[in-house]
Amino acid sequence: MFLFPCSKKRVGLASAIPLILVGLTFVPNNSYAAQNTQYKSVMDLIESKSKGLAVNSLKNDHELFTDYTDTDGEWDTKNSRTWCSGFVPGIFWYLSVMTEDKEWKNRAVSWTEGVRARSYATDNDTGFQIFDSFGLGYTIGGENTEDYKSVMVTGAKTLVEERYNNEIGAFRSWKQGVSNPISMPFEVNIDQLMNMELVLWVGKNADKPEYTQMAISHADKTWANNVRENGSTYHVVSYNSQGQVVKKRTHQGWKTESTWSRGQAWAVYAYAMYYRYTGLDRMLERSKKSYQYYLEATKKQTNDLVPYADFDAPLDKDNPRDSSAAAIVASALIELYKITKEEQYLNDAQAMLNSLATPTYLANNPDYESILLKGSEKWGEPEVGSIFGDYFFVEALYRWKVWTNKPLPEHFGL
Repeated sequence: MFLFPCSKKRVGLASAIPLILVGLTFVPNNSYAAQNTQYKSVMDLIESKSKGLAVNSLKNDHELFTDYTDTDGEWDTKNSRTWCSGFVPGIFWYLSVMTEDKEWKNRAVSWTEGVRARSYATDNDTGFQIFDSFGLGYTIGGENTEDYKSVMVTGAKTLVEERYNNEIGAFRSWKQGVSNPISMPFEVNIDQLMNMELVLWVGKNADKPEYTQMAISHADKTWANNVRENGSTYHVVSYNSQGQVVKKRTHQGWKTESTWSRGQAWAVYAYAMYYRYTGLDRMLERSKKSYQYYLEATKKQTNDLVPYADFDAPLDKDNPRDSSAAAIVASALIELYKITKEEQYLNDAQAMLNSLATPTYLANNPDYESILLKGSEKWGEPEVGSIFGDYFFVEALYRWKVWTNKPLPEHFGL
């Protein structure tokens, strides 16, 4: 059994999670997950790491955020312009609900305030920045105020006005440094689907049906041109002013025709999310097809359901593992289970989370500051911790607890 030693740098937890599990063994019914592994309080580790993030790494400065660690596990601090700024308060919002500890809510409120300005600063990742902060505060955190709602409405308005092209029927992602939706080339990455939750929420909750239609158009355009016949994904598609595809490329994968695993994970997650907001059967079928490819491609690379950064690249030093992709998909699978009641989705999610909670991927070394090890920015970069990997890992645990009406997996000690 491995234990999680207390860090010299960490402040002790204000309260422990109830029902801490010691010495029990979980043998999953999915053969791809690690077996016969014993765990003690993954949630204790999550709280300790998250407290260290707030107090030690970000120094209680609500204007500081992070995206990745360095290779030694130390968080690299950034201002709110990082595409990842919303994940910090997002983790705190989930912990505030899961633990009912007011200290987490205080942190969530404070770091949410730190990203307020992103609602009117054009960014292709405004959805990540605003929905995972103000959106979670409004929908689960008890801050369902007109102020929080107005920030989301402003953020969605910014995305629509600065990123949506009516002729193309999609929201611009790149070319890097260009936000004008009229200038060409007009690039759409697979990641952009995730930012549409902000637009969809505002469309549904602020009487903006035209926003919902724009988001649906974007999803349809992305499926038509960023997704191959077998369900795998291109990372980036470029359009001309008539809406014709002029180029496909990758920025974070190995080659244009290879598949970046986190990009595939975005598709699995985003189309399930689209179904939640629209009820359109085609969105659900797209999520399922994206997942089928993801699962088959991952099984070709590894037996623990945690993929490498690129599904097609050689398994060498340039192709790191990406624990964030597994965390994203695990969270998505819990949503697919909630929608379909198909047990296999929950079984697969459980197996992925079980793998992520082994010493291979869980940073039980107190000097490594992220929760998960072996994340990656892209193919060709080293394995590091990622704040979004941590966010989706915590979100998956929250979703299991709140969405499944099933006991939490014993191996998580909750």
